[in-house]
Amino acid sequence: MKKSVSLFVLTSLPFLFLSCTKSYELEPRDAGQYGYEIWQGHFIVQNGVKIPLLFGVEGKTGMRQVRLFSGSELAHWSYWHEGEDWHTAVDSVSFETGLHSEFRGTRKGDTVSGIYFDGVSTKVERAKFKAQKVDQYKSPFTEVTHPTPIVPTGTWHLDFGTLKDLSDPKELLRYTMDRVQTFDLFRKDQMIIGKAYGAGGVQGFDGVMTADGFICSSFHHSEPFLIVGTFIDENTFDATITSTTDVFQVRGTRKSQAKENTEHTGSVLKGLYLTVKAFFKW
Repeated sequence: MKKSVSLFVLTSLPFLFLSCTKSYELEPRDAGQYGYEIWQGHFIVQNGVKIPLLFGVEGKTGMRQVRLFSGSELAHWSYWHEGEDWHTAVDSVSFETGLHSEFRGTRKGDTVSGIYFDGVSTKVERAKFKAQKVDQYKSPFTEVTHPTPIVPTGTWHLDFGTLKDLSDPKELLRYTMDRVQTFDLFRKDQMIIGKAYGAGGVQGFDGVMTADGFICSSFHHSEPFLIVGTFIDENTFDATITSTTDVFQVRGTRKSQAKENTEHTGSVLKGLYLTVKAFFKW
């Protein structure tokens, strides 16, 4: 019996070491993967800044599900409501993106435009939006001829400096990105995709590399974000993050991937050692 278990432990070690190395590889998701209609467009926020918008609509009749995507993550799903307003004979469209947020617009052919509302007690206009039904998803960002050679793949620590004042209860209930402390980034050719980790769970984002950094967008907990980063060196970047109401400045510092993997491996090996020790004591 002990011989069999010992053999199992030894043969499992190669798989253990493989699992101890953190993989940053990510793939973006889009509505086309699920057979949904693909709708692509943008929010128009403060000072005319455009933040990409991507969602998919299921089927053509009945209860049609809407899915909003952000990088490798499904940001939200709800239901598509469409019908003619008998007051104006206009084809109206609406769908929710959270407990307190909603898209309301009008449809003309394959184009929907309108206003994005958000608010706990009273919904207020956060942004205007426009989206068009397309046959295939295309990156909303233009690729440059000579992108930066820096490969940002890895884990980054974020420092926002002074944080936003959340003494207003209305702001306290909104998701604010300056509480995020860690980015995981992955570069594949000119594409960049990542995840942010904060109090609001896992936030996905994606975009492209630029001549001196990267640009990407995200939609998380009813809030759209545009992230524009510039590398200071291989281990540091400065970024501006724009939402519907705020502009954040942040510095990102690369964390040692080797250290993370060593710590994780050590923890797993310690657990294995204690298990084997207990087994042979038995």
